[in-house]
Amino acid sequence: MVNTVNVASCSVRALLLFAAVAYANSQSGVPISQRVGLESLNAAQRETVDSFVLEHERPTGDLKRLADRGGMGVRSSAALRHLFPHSRFVVVPWILQADPAVKDMYSIPYGLYDVLVINDAGQQEATFHSSGNQEEFGLFLHNHRLKVRNEIMACEVAKALAAAYGSGLSTCNDVRRSSSEWLLSYKEMPFRSVSSYEEVREAYYYRLGVDASGFVLGGTLVGETLERRQIENAEKSTSDH
Repeated sequence: MVNTVNVASCSVRALLLFAAVAYANSQSGVPISQRVGLESLNAAQRETVDSFVLEHERPTGDLKRLADRGGMGVRSSAALRHLFPHSRFVVVPWILQADPAVKDMYSIPYGLYDVLVINDAGQQEATFHSSGNQEEFGLFLHNHRLKVRNEIMACEVAKALAAAYGSGLSTCNDVRRSSSEWLLSYKEMPFRSVSSYEEVREAYYYRLGVDASGFVLGGTLVGETLERRQIENAEKSTSDH
């Protein structure tokens, strides 16, 4: 059975990061993804989707996990088709339902989904999760032996990342921090308060590690604190100690 209390606590940070990157991406105004129905899949690919849903659904018990079949579809974009012409990206949204008798025991997150990456032969190559820091995307790039050596390729990967996870739009504001590290879709946010007396300024990006030849080693979604400062004329309360 899925432990939703754990799911909720582990998801909060990742969902905040995802929301921030989605906000950052939305500032460019250039849509990069679309979704089509499952009828675009071949028979082997549809069978893989059906098997995945049957394996991961939990239709009974105190906490039910059900696939939202009406929300399923294939995510596609120019970047995904260019980089991965033999892969399809199928989104499977999940609905979590607690039995009324025990619903107060759970804190149920919403908006959870998986993205199945399936090749032409119907083999499942990867699963991307909405509740993580998207490390599985970096591993997928690594397994495809993708190389990122310049800003053009970094932009293409950033677009593919946004399309695969459904974050909508891509800024292609990519920063090469060093010879071994790219910061994709880099976005600095304005100051926000974290207590009654302190505020922080943060940056959100997807950190992509590469070797000397540009071969992708891995990646992860990052929220980095750039600056902290005290709020003017604010006093620390006893609850903030």
